[in-house]
Amino acid sequence: MAFSAIICTVAGRGRSLREDRSGSIAMLFGLFLVPVIMLLGLAIDGLRTLNATTTVTGALDAAALAAARAMTEGNLTDAEVTEVAEKFFLANARGAGKVSYSIFDPLEVTTDRTANEVTVAVNAYVPTTFSKIANINEFSIRREATAAAGLSDIELGLMLDVTGSMNRNGKLRALKNATKDLIETIIPEGPGAERVRVALAPYSEQVNVGPFAGAVSDAPNPGGCVVERRGADMNRDTAPGGGSLFHVVTREEARRYDRGRCPDAELLPLTSDKRALTRMVDGYRANGWTAGHLGIQWAWNLISPRWSGVWPGASRPNPYGQADLIKAVVLMTDGEFNTAYTGAPGRGAMTAESYDHTRALCRNIKDEDVIVFTVAFDLRAQSAEDALSDCASSEDYFFRAEDEEELRRAYRDIAIKLTQLRLSK
Repeated sequence: MAFSAIICTVAGRGRSLREDRSGSIAMLFGLFLVPVIMLLGLAIDGLRTLNATTTVTGALDAAALAAARAMTEGNLTDAEVTEVAEKFFLANARGAGKVSYSIFDPLEVTTDRTANEVTVAVNAYVPTTFSKIANINEFSIRREATAAAGLSDIELGLMLDVTGSMNRNGKLRALKNATKDLIETIIPEGPGAERVRVALAPYSEQVNVGPFAGAVSDAPNPGGCVVERRGADMNRDTAPGGGSLFHVVTREEARRYDRGRCPDAELLPLTSDKRALTRMVDGYRANGWTAGHLGIQWAWNLISPRWSGVWPGASRPNPYGQADLIKAVVLMTDGEFNTAYTGAPGRGAMTAESYDHTRALCRNIKDEDVIVFTVAFDLRAQSAEDALSDCASSEDYFFRAEDEEELRRAYRDIAIKLTQLRLSK
């Protein structure tokens, strides 16, 4: 039903009320109550429809993106492209669970193999609640998205916050789901998957480098965890060796800084293996303080060509400045950076030191033309938000997220930008 018709109905009832002067106050109240309820119902159902529209639009973007990449790189039939689009649309439309009341017609998928484009459209319907009083049973939505695949290679380092605060309010679960969404969206199916590689850099008050500890540590390191390195190569991506090794916290330093717990979440070098990535993400547990600059450092190390001698052959990064190559990092935190080991002990001093490292790292990363995305998740520390905002490559690459739905939307938007897909509505 059109909105103008609803207004006419309400106005007509108002005119009838003015002309009938014989009723009681109760009758007048009852007559006025009907249009008030109708308007309130329209407002409530309008918000439901707006929420559904936002979700459907994002789901279509993700579906078009995935289908275009699959068609271009996987040599799929039209039926297989449609299957990919349907899979991604439903995963993104239903995944957050907040628009379960929407009803969808079958997805309409059109392929243009000359332009490497896929167009995806859908009709959606939102059943009403109070608007049924006005004889409106549903609102309809139609949205369309077109994606043309770009074929640049991608090397992406993900900084993942596994500090103790991530155990609150389901935040670690939200990060895992958002990360897996990004991995699923950005790495294509079938042939061509190896052109998109993702690395994981979990951090808390240290970084666990796992089997690479022997190559990067300045002392015997059975636990596998390291902190900042000292000297001129601090906050740079210089290859480890000689005097440029990462520090292993001693027992005395752990007592002095009141820090030093080694997270069990290990980093993972660049790979296009979705199963390996999701299995690693699913296994992460959260504990410890927040040495955010360490997460930034290792997200960068994992995609730096200067580290090619450290990482396994299939995980070796390509050179900077290579044509048709995107290097990027996603930096994420939910709290203030409050841990560092290069200055004086005490939370205030360590916080200031961590932000000094962060500013230097961000400058150096961007000097290598690495794209920097930053995500502030349920963040209440203004200093941390300012640091992330300043670090992002542009204003459009800084995201705020208050809950799981917004975090997953931010990571989906990052995937869309990274794959260099041209989207038109």
